[in-house]
Amino acid sequence: MLRPMALCAALMTLTALPALAETSVLTFDDLDTFEELLSGFGSVERDTDGEDDPMFRGRIGGVPYTLYFYGCEEHADCNNGTFVAYFDGADYSTDAETINEYNNSYRFGKASVDGDGDLEINYSFAFKGGITREALDDTFDWWRVILEQAEEHFE
Repeated sequence: MLRPMALCAALMTLTALPALAETSVLTFDDLDTFEELLSGFGSVERDTDGEDDPMFRGRIGGVPYTLYFYGCEEHADCNNGTFVAYFDGADYSTDAETINEYNNSYRFGKASVDGDGDLEINYSFAFKGGITREALDDTFDWWRVILEQAEEHFE
């Protein structure tokens, strides 16, 4: 009785192996894929920041954002990133109570006020050791959701 069950379990494991082998891991060397995935959410262009590290500028739902990379070695091999978007403080609520309510109510995204009185929304993520395409696409989709939620919350 155990033999047929063991054989069945072994066959199920073997059929799952090709799916595991097809899962590729993206690293910072795959910035073209980062750009491709980001373009699925709106316009995007690759640029460099003030330290000559790669970065992206884009728009999602009309909201401009920047994606900065950190943990870089000589402008390459970065291992984490932060999305940042600014909203004009004259058009969005920037009082401490509203910002604290947002930060305590939403799991992803962080709100603050910059030195000019504008609302800043950011979202950091890590990809040290690599990240699957599916997980990276999901991370970018969370950024889209964060922007939508922030606009709604602070209007």
